[in-house]
Amino acid sequence: MLARGIKKSHGKYPHLFQPIKIGKLAFKNRITNAPTYNFLASYDNHITREGIEFSKPVGRGGAATVTLGSGFINKVLPAAAHHIVGLNDDWVVTYLSEWCEAVKRYGARACIELVPIASYFGTHEVESSVGIPMEIDCNLLSLEELQGFIADYAKAARNVLTAEGDMVLIHGAHCQLPALLFSKVFNRRTDQYGPQSFENRCRFAVEVIDAIRAEVGDKLAIEYRISAVDMVPGSPDIQEVIEFVRVIQDKIDLLHVSRGNLAINKLTPFIFPPAYMDHGINLEYAAQFKKALHVPVSVVGAVTLDQAEEAIAAGKVDMVALCRQLIADPETVNKLERGQEDEVRPCVRCNTCIGRSHFGSKPPRCAVNPLAGRELDYACSPAPKGKKKVVVVGGGPAGLEAARTLAERGHEVVLFEKAPELGGILRRAAKSPLKADLKKYLDWSIRMTTRNININLRIATEATLQLIAEEKPDALILAMGGSPVIPKLTYQDTSKVIWVGDVDNDNVQVGDNVLIAGAGLTGCETALRFLQSGKRVTLIDALPREQLGSGSSAINAYALFNILAESNVDLKTQTELMDVTQDYAIVASDGREEGLVFDTVLLSLGTKVDSDAISQLRAAVAECYVVGDSNGKAGTVWNATTSAFDAAMAI
Repeated sequence: MLARGIKKSHGKYPHLFQPIKIGKLAFKNRITNAPTYNFLASYDNHITREGIEFSKPVGRGGAATVTLGSGFINKVLPAAAHHIVGLNDDWVVTYLSEWCEAVKRYGARACIELVPIASYFGTHEVESSVGIPMEIDCNLLSLEELQGFIADYAKAARNVLTAEGDMVLIHGAHCQLPALLFSKVFNRRTDQYGPQSFENRCRFAVEVIDAIRAEVGDKLAIEYRISAVDMVPGSPDIQEVIEFVRVIQDKIDLLHVSRGNLAINKLTPFIFPPAYMDHGINLEYAAQFKKALHVPVSVVGAVTLDQAEEAIAAGKVDMVALCRQLIADPETVNKLERGQEDEVRPCVRCNTCIGRSHFGSKPPRCAVNPLAGRELDYACSPAPKGKKKVVVVGGGPAGLEAARTLAERGHEVVLFEKAPELGGILRRAAKSPLKADLKKYLDWSIRMTTRNININLRIATEATLQLIAEEKPDALILAMGGSPVIPKLTYQDTSKVIWVGDVDNDNVQVGDNVLIAGAGLTGCETALRFLQSGKRVTLIDALPREQLGSGSSAINAYALFNILAESNVDLKTQTELMDVTQDYAIVASDGREEGLVFDTVLLSLGTKVDSDAISQLRAAVAECYVVGDSNGKAGTVWNATTSAFDAAMAI
C-alpha cells in the first residue's frame, strides 16, 4: 500500500520525498540504492571494514535503501569466487550485522541481493549448452542442484534476517538463473522446470520466493529484479514478462525493472548505460509494468533526478534506483532534500566503477569521487598541522580538484590558469553533444571552485617562476595538463586539417567526408558524433582492433564500438597516417601506402607533456607534486581527480 499525499514541499523534487510503504517497511523517500557489488569482501567471502565504509556514506547520504549487490547464496562456492560476500556461511552474520547497522544508522533500510553463481564464475562469454553465453548454464544443473539452490536462497535470506537486514533482492534480471529458466531460448530442460508450459517456466522463481517466505515470513521485504527484455532474439517479450510478474506479484513487495544480459559483453552497456545512450532507458518499460500490476514498481537505468521526479509524479513508477550517481556523490539525496541541488556532484557515466569490478575483479573507483572505494584510506587522515599557502598551476579537472581539496583542508590556495576560462582541455571535450554528462560535471567543478573563498583565482595568467616566487608558497601542485600531438605534415591548412579539440570552434567547418586519425576514446566519440550527423567517416589507428578505445572502461568501449558499427564507420586498424597533401591523406598498412580522399582530416593522436616546463617549475618549491596528465599516466578524468586529491591530502 502506498503512502498518500505529500507531507511537505521539497523544492524541485516534492514527489521524490514522499514516504512509501513496501511490505511492512516504511521508506522515507523514493530513491533506492541499486545493488552495488564491490570486491571489498574478504578472500573467504566475509564482509570487511572496507566494505562497510564503502556502503555507509550512501546510508548517511539520505537514500531510502542501501543495497549490497551479488550476495552469493551457494552452499559451496567455486574456487574463483573470492572477495564477494557469501551468504550461506552462518558466520557471515557477524560482520553482515555490522554492515546492516552501519547503513541503517541514518534511516536507510538494509537490502542484500541474492545471486547463485556457476562453477565458472569470473569468466565472460562462456559458451553454453545452447550456444549462447549464460552466467550459469541452467541446462547442466541436475534436479538436485537446482532444488539445492532453492534451499540456498532460503538459507541466505535467513542469514540476512539474523544480521538484522530489512530486505532481500532476488536477482531475476540480466539472464540470471530465474530468468534463464523462464526463457524458451535458454531453457532446454525436460523436467518440471523445463519450457514445456508457462507454469514450468515460472516454477523456479515461485519456489524460490515461497522458500524465502517460509524461512523469514514477512520479517523481510522481498524485492524482485526483472529484465523487461533481455535483448536476446527469441526471448520473452515484455507482455510475457508482465504475465510472469502477475504470477509472483502477491508474493513480493517491490518489482525492480531493468533490462539486458550480463553474460554477453555487447549487452552489458544496456545494464549500465554509458554517455552514448539516453538517460532513463527503462522508464517506459517500467510504466507498462506499473499500469498492468498492483505491486509497487521501481526502475533503474541511468535515470536522472529530473526524470525520477517526473516519472513518480506521473504515476509511471513508485521508486527510482540509483547506483553510479550515489557512488559519484553519496550525499545526493540529502542535497536534494535540502535545496542544494547545484552542489550535487554529477556522475559522468564513464563506468570506471563498474568496469573495474566486472572485468577486473577490482574494488570500485570513481572518476569524479576520489574517495569511492578508498574511504578507509582517508577516514582517519589527520588535519594539517598548520595552514599552508599552496600554488596550483593549471585549471583543468586536476587543478580544480586539488584547489578545492586544499581549501577544504584549510589551506590558502592560489590557482594559476593561463587560459581565459577554467576547465582546461576538458572544456573543449565537453562541447561535444555526446558529452552532456561531462559538461555537467565540469560546470559543477568550476562552480564549486569559484565559490570557495579560500581559493584565489588567477585566470588568463601563465604561471612563471617569478610569479610563483612572488606568492612565497609553502607547496606547489603542477596540474598543467598536456598539449595535443600534431605531426608535421606536408599540408596543414587549418581549413582541412584540424586538431580534434578545435572542431567546436565557431570558425571551423568540417566537411562531409571525414578522416579521423586516432581511435582512442576521443577519436571514436568524434567519429560517432559525425556519423550521427550524416557525415561519412573513416577512422584509422596504428593499433590492432582489440587495443582501440583507450581511456574508456570496457563497458563503454563495447557500447561505443557497437554503435559505430551500426552507424557504418569505415574502421581501418593497424593503419598509420603518414602525411596529408592537398588532395589525399596518405596512410600505410602492412607496408603499403595509399591515398584516401577527404574533405577534412581530424587529428586525434593524444597529448604530450611538456617535461622541460614541469622540471623547471617543480624546482621552484621544495614541496612539489605533479598530478593529472602532467604525471605521465593515462589522460583520464579518474587519473586527474584522484592524483590531485591524493596530492592535496598529503599537504
